[in-house]
Parts: sequence; structure tokens; C-alpha cells
Amino acid sequence: MSGPAGRRALACGEALIDEFPGRRVVAGAPLHVAAHLASMGWEAGVVARVGDDADGRAIRERLERAGVGASLLEVDPVLPTGTVAITLDPEGSPTFDIRRPAAWDALEGPAVIPPHGVFYFGSPALRDPRCRNAVARLLTAGAIRLVDANLRPPDYDAACVRFCVTHADVFNLSSGELPEVTALLGVAADPRALFAFGPQWICITRGAAGAELHHRDGRAWEVPGEPAEVVDTVGAGDAFLAGLADGLLHTGDGAEALRRAQRAATAIVRQRGGFPEREPPGRLLPS
Repeated sequence: MSGPAGRRALACGEALIDEFPGRRVVAGAPLHVAAHLASMGWEAGVVARVGDDADGRAIRERLERAGVGASLLEVDPVLPTGTVAITLDPEGSPTFDIRRPAAWDALEGPAVIPPHGVFYFGSPALRDPRCRNAVARLLTAGAIRLVDANLRPPDYDAACVRFCVTHADVFNLSSGELPEVTALLGVAADPRALFAFGPQWICITRGAAGAELHHRDGRAWEVPGEPAEVVDTVGAGDAFLAGLADGLLHTGDGAEALRRAQRAATAIVRQRGGFPEREPPGRLLPS
């Protein structure tokens, strides 16, 4: 796995605030992926849109503290920064209520696309035609395409899933998403069936049970889960995907990529929030 601009990545899509009972934190899968890649030594930037409000300013500041480029973070003069209400079950697994309207749905994208070797997006970036059009234009830059299913009902359908898998070089989904994705595409519930749509790599995450990685040439690898005291699982998949991309780009070795991915995911479930380090003690975003 290699790209025209090496270890430069753009992550596109939702930039928002996760609202837990009693606290609010900067979040969004593209932000998390970019922050983890930056922590691994990448030059990473986010293409997203926020409101002209305190939450939007908090997102920009959080990206800058994580070493993520925010020059492509747009500011909408009318729409608010997106928010998501999150509840956690006793095992720490989240349920999401993604609110509308949200500024990130109105993303325009840069007039000039900066050089980059890896491009990330997930299905939430496709729920609005405006953001979907920005993603489609960014896909023309020729970078390696890292795509996460990241299904969030009710914001996806068969066309959305097909767009994701057909535009992916590396396609990531959870074991829980696999039956739904393959049913929407009309193929067998087998990760290898997804190669017909174009990806080179298919990764299936299984939470505490580990993960599996398949290459279209028939090779496959598995990694077991690592014991961890789970605080919450928000952002674990994003950390995993960043580790996977880092491993594939560095080595092209599926086993090593899975190990890096699993280490990154295990570290993030031991803390609150999806960024690769804890928020400063006592720091809360404005209500």
C-alpha cells in the first residue's frame, strides 16, 4: 500500500460535539482518525464544516492541540455545529442520536485539493447531497481511499453503502454491520463477497473478540482481542482504522497492520473520548 503523497492524510465528514450525560466533548470519526494518524507521525488534516459558534471554535482548538491541520475547516454562517446525544450501556457500548440541522452536512470542500496520500470518509458524510458531492470531488485526487461503513441509522441506504464500498481501497466494517451491508448489496454475508465491488482490503472488527483482515488475492489474517478495562468504546473503531492504515502503509503486512490497529483500539477504550489522549482534567465544553 503506497500513495502519491506518502504519510499525508485528509479525513472528511462529520465534525461535531458528543453529548454524554454531564459532559460534552469534541468528536466525529474523521477528527478521531486524523488525530490518531497525527499521533503516529502523519501530516493529517480535516475537511469539515462547523457553525459560527462556541462549539465550532472548540472543535478547531481541539484539532490544533492534537496536531491536526484545521485550515480546511469551514465555518457556516447559519447552521450550527453538529451535536450527537450519546447513551452508554453497562458494557460501554454507545447509542447515537445524531441531530439535524448540522453544519457538516453543508460541506463545500476546498477549491484546491492539497496533496495527500490517504483519504478517509465514512457513510455519515454521504447523508446530505452537499457533503456527498464534496466527498466525490475529493475522491478524484487519486489518494488511497480508506472507508469506514460506520452505519448510523437512519442515515444510510443501499445507495450509500454501495458508494462506500465501490470507492474504497480499504473497506472497514464491524461484524455486526456485515450482514446488513451484504444484504443491502445483495451478496452473501461473507466479507470476501465485497471484493466484487472493488476494494483491495476488507477488514472486519469484532470488538473485544479481535478483528480479521482479507486481501483480494485470498490472503487473510486474524488478531485476537486484548484484555482491557473498558471506560467507553466511542472512537475505538476510529483508532483501529488509523492503526490499520499506518501499518499497511508502512509494511504492507496484514498481520502487522492488524497488530497496530488492535493496540490503538485497546488504548482508546481505556479512556473517555475518541482522541488519542485524555482531555485536560476538568475541561468541559460550554453548554
